[in-house]
Amino acid sequence: MTWRERVAESAQQCVPGGMQERIALGILLVLALVLRCWGFPHIPYTHDEISALVRVDFPTLGDAISKGVWNIDTHPPGTHALLWCWTHVFGSSEGAVKLPFILMSVAALFLLYRFAHAWAGAGTAVIVTALLATLQYTVMYGQIARPYAMGLFTTALLADNMTRYLGSGRRSCLAGIAIGAVLSAYTHHFALMLAAIMCATGLFLVTVEQRKGFLIVLGIAAACYLPNLPLFFAQLGWKGLDEWLAPPGPDWILKYAWWIGHCSMLLCGALGLLLVLSGAMRIKHRSISRPVWAIVLLWGLLPLIIGYAYSVLRAPVLQYSVVLFSFPYLVIGALAGLRHVKHTYALGIAGALAIFSVLTLVTDRKHYQLFYQSKYEEIVRGTVEAERSGSLAIVHIPTEVLNFYRDRWNIGENAAPAVNLHLRPASTLDSALGSTTAKTVFYGQTSQAQPENIAKVQMRFPFMVERHDRVEGQLFRFAARPVEQPIDDMQGTSTRTPEALEGKGWEVDAKIPVMTDTTASAYGGVRPKRWDFTGHEYGAVYDGPVYELAKGPNDVIEVRADLHSLDPACDMSLVVELKRGDITHFYRATQLADVLRKGTSAVLIAAVKLSDIPGHGEGLRLRTYLYNPGRKRALVSALSLRTRKGDPVLYGLFEPITGRLEFR
Repeated sequence: MTWRERVAESAQQCVPGGMQERIALGILLVLALVLRCWGFPHIPYTHDEISALVRVDFPTLGDAISKGVWNIDTHPPGTHALLWCWTHVFGSSEGAVKLPFILMSVAALFLLYRFAHAWAGAGTAVIVTALLATLQYTVMYGQIARPYAMGLFTTALLADNMTRYLGSGRRSCLAGIAIGAVLSAYTHHFALMLAAIMCATGLFLVTVEQRKGFLIVLGIAAACYLPNLPLFFAQLGWKGLDEWLAPPGPDWILKYAWWIGHCSMLLCGALGLLLVLSGAMRIKHRSISRPVWAIVLLWGLLPLIIGYAYSVLRAPVLQYSVVLFSFPYLVIGALAGLRHVKHTYALGIAGALAIFSVLTLVTDRKHYQLFYQSKYEEIVRGTVEAERSGSLAIVHIPTEVLNFYRDRWNIGENAAPAVNLHLRPASTLDSALGSTTAKTVFYGQTSQAQPENIAKVQMRFPFMVERHDRVEGQLFRFAARPVEQPIDDMQGTSTRTPEALEGKGWEVDAKIPVMTDTTASAYGGVRPKRWDFTGHEYGAVYDGPVYELAKGPNDVIEVRADLHSLDPACDMSLVVELKRGDITHFYRATQLADVLRKGTSAVLIAAVKLSDIPGHGEGLRLRTYLYNPGRKRALVSALSLRTRKGDPVLYGLFEPITGRLEFR
């Protein structure tokens, strides 16, 4: 049987396959819906969803596009338009907003099943559907009201209708092709690219009799996209997301594959065995048609290759989300050899794969535990609780997000006051800590906060009462006075003073004199001793391998210098570097000019978040030192370096979860 005959046979049925395959499909679709609706309707918003909802809050659709997309969003306006229309009819509750995207993600599975059945057989179709129904990749993006579930659906709609047009020649399929192509183009630029690749491939697959109708439909779809061209070229001129996204490294593909397999040896091993089995079946039967190869190479791989090359050569755009649309076709092509597996075996494989995937989704990936805990909701609730308990509330959270929840929860304008450090200078935190009379403080931060903030808060409120680690955020409560069972999240400290503490790793130049500070008050009548850096540009350094300091990939290394009797013009800074040989891979300096002085004293704190360092600092040495370019008067009483346990789930939705979840 030729590929055209197989496609034609599959296209004759609305739900192709035998009774067993249809029952299996129904079970898998129900499972997919359950996984995506678990906890519905109380599935917290992500940052991207809140950003979109803030930008659809306009009286007209035209305003929502002109003020909420132009010069702000990097996506086409299709999803934004849908959100505006939907929320104006059904409201903006989590359940109402997410529902259409959840349904589209499940509907996409049905369309992809039909596509896989036509091109790769019933066995492959059921196995691929089991995988797509249960992977965190498709489950998570199916729960987010952004272009990803919508783009997966629209590209699947295009692929399915193109396949059924090839098999049946029905005109209704041409309408589906046009709708799928236009919606894909208005949903996401990578969905547009995939749709263009699909349509270009279709030109070589249609028969002579089908070509005219196909070309007319493509012309109509292209004409429908013309109004978006000005926005498209404007967004293309932005190049990419280099303000916050790094270019992919050579190990990006391996990390992507490991994440797809839930960072689990169990699931990755099962998928590896399936790939080997598919390859063996393909070699044995030699019946994979050329169009299937074209689909794998063009539809599955080409968007990934283009995204990688663009990200390396021009500007970063490649993320797991943008290749979601092409991912199913890569899987279908890779497992196409399984069409030769007996149907009963294929059903058993699909069932086992679904069990492994759901098991690792819940245990290894901890999807529902992490995805359903919103750092934003908990930070805003923390400000409300802080007001009730008389605590100072300090947060680092985007202002629009803070206002979104305050409006949503009807928090009065003067209620639950909080010092928001977002886009504020470092002195804002120093000022808030220095002026408060509160005995406790609540501090909630996102991953974008300055890494020194926690150490600064704890310097004023030394006793940690609570710590809660969240995805891309943390919450703390500190007290100024001793408490029962304070939390200690440090795992190593090295302190050097002029008198008592040697501080392993610290070296102070012998040329730096030690003097008695007669201006300082002393305990027991003994005046403290200080290092006098007056007239010295350098003089104190710590140099040691990162692996001796940090035990976890997300640990934070904090360095502190206590300064006294400062000249008003002193411009001293505390520098931290990560080096490999003579090459500096990371540089950060805290300058005295950015710190709020207390009389003639000040404390410099500089920190390194290993989570944001490529390779998490592996193979690097940490070098930190005082730099006094003006050589003005400055006395130093202590130098310290300590390592704070990192948040193991900081990027836990997209990276392996390492370490014990100690602070939940």
